Amino acid sequence: MKHYFLWVQKMHPILPQKPELRTTNGDVPFAGHVNVAPRHLTAEAETLLSATLIHEVMHVLGFDPHAFAHFRDERKRRRAQVIEQTVDEKLGRTVTRVVLPRVVMHSRYHYGAFSENFTGLELEDGGGRGTSGSHWEKRLLMNEIMTGSVDTRSVVSKMTLALLEDSGWYHANYSMADRLDWGRNQGTEFVTSPCNLWKGAYHCNTTQSSGCTYNREAEGYCPIVSYSGDLPQWARYFPQANKGGQSSLADYCTYFVAYSDGSCTDTNSARAPDRMLGEVRGSNSRCMASSLVRTGFVRGSTTQGNGCYQHRCINNTLEVAVDGIWKVCPEAGGPIQFPSFNGELICPVYHELCSSAPVPVVGHCPNSCVFNGDCVDGRCHCFLGFHGHDCSKRSCPSNCNGHGKCLPSGVCQCVNGYTGIDCSTAVCDEQCSLHGGVCDNGVCEFRCSDYAGYTCQNSSLLLSSLSDCREVLESDASGQHCAPSEPSILQQLEVVVVMPNYRRLFPSVARKVFNFFISGYCDAAAKRLACWISIQKCDKDGDNRLRVCHSACQSYNLACGASLDCSDETLFSSQDEGEGQCTGSGEMKLSWLNRLRSRLTFSSSSL
Repeated sequence: MKHYFLWVQKMHPILPQKPELRTTNGDVPFAGHVNVAPRHLTAEAETLLSATLIHEVMHVLGFDPHAFAHFRDERKRRRAQVIEQTVDEKLGRTVTRVVLPRVVMHSRYHYGAFSENFTGLELEDGGGRGTSGSHWEKRLLMNEIMTGSVDTRSVVSKMTLALLEDSGWYHANYSMADRLDWGRNQGTEFVTSPCNLWKGAYHCNTTQSSGCTYNREAEGYCPIVSYSGDLPQWARYFPQANKGGQSSLADYCTYFVAYSDGSCTDTNSARAPDRMLGEVRGSNSRCMASSLVRTGFVRGSTTQGNGCYQHRCINNTLEVAVDGIWKVCPEAGGPIQFPSFNGELICPVYHELCSSAPVPVVGHCPNSCVFNGDCVDGRCHCFLGFHGHDCSKRSCPSNCNGHGKCLPSGVCQCVNGYTGIDCSTAVCDEQCSLHGGVCDNGVCEFRCSDYAGYTCQNSSLLLSSLSDCREVLESDASGQHCAPSEPSILQQLEVVVVMPNYRRLFPSVARKVFNFFISGYCDAAAKRLACWISIQKCDKDGDNRLRVCHSACQSYNLACGASLDCSDETLFSSQDEGEGQCTGSGEMKLSWLNRLRSRLTFSSSSL
């Protein structure tokens, strides 16, 4: 992709408005649209607005279920599968997971989930139609930029970059990804189990005690809400059916949330450190469980609490300071004591605060498969074009299938007319995309689902939303037509697409004067053709759009004395296809004036 055009528009509806994506030949996106509400453009909201804009731009780049149908694999063919819906018995409900190869691969390394039981990363199932299915599951990714709610802490993770790369449209620079702490190295069970089985800071069940947040950057509390009605069966983590966490997007999970003044790292917004507990707040401080209290003082009713303490990583060890005295922590974590203090401080495990490298876990693969393959139970499953025990070697798949040259680097250089990692995929000419088709291995396909928001629907159900095209579709009300699912969008389609096409097809003012006596035939033929071009029939399988009948094009030409190219098979069917295999029909009505023209033309040619 050489260019991408992003249209950012200032309008008054509340931000964000659903973004739009446009694709061209080969399904490569070339344009997107995002609306920004002016009243949100304030200096105070700058950080949040920036995160929201990044979120919306990710949608127009391809993080959208309507775009998934256009995703391409390494061969540049439609992906056989992007998402998978299953009834998950452990979670107690139907879930939708992204099963794209790089999304799965980077998810494994983030969570440390190398078991075959992890098959894909969940999409959000809450939040209504505008959120469900088009964002990451908040329970699993929390403050990732593409969850259903954005805040000032949102980050762009490798999983989001991987989804965009798996579209086949981009190459991701993973070094630019932000660090996502939520769920890091928590294992397969974290991703596949309900959250009431989670451990540590990821789960709490009482409002009576405080704790450390999952990233240890703040002291937090456990928010448990009593709702007016019962929660879904799968979200009942307490004996009381109406009790749960504060976020429906996070599946009502209960976990420690930072106090507004509980930050260990931000000295500006946090409360003053408690010197009797040996606390220090600052950029290198973290929250740790502790029962420490200065000798001669009493901590209070809570013998085991938490506090903010300095830490540093030196010579492959974690050290913690209390009252200026540094001590080495056990590598596996555990209690340590300090002079002049009663009680003990519980050190975190070393890798939690010090190691940026992947934590050694069961099932990890050699060299992480060089990120050229999926790691399952310690074995690399290499992506197409890579091989070796660690997927470090590259070669030309199938020797480029005779449609290209294998370069010394192991990359295929395809000849004109072919593309893909193995040069096995034929390309289409530009006429395919110009007429709304999608090329897949040399075949120009016309799927209804390729249009965002379009589905094949019973024609009779569309009639009430139509005005200009109602009579046209009434003649074929027993079948199905490809149209927008929203009635209001269908009405707009008539106004902004059908009628302009009709005005182009109907002769100009000057021509109407000459064709005064044939305008009735032409008017009807032009309207039928305009409606059929925009609202096409579906085949018996219920997804493929049927091109406009060749005979319908000929009928229009005869009625209007026009010369529309009926041989354009990206728009019209071939002459061999019957009317049951295409949209519309041909009524070969020739006005007396056109019949006279035809005879005069024939007589002239005979002379």
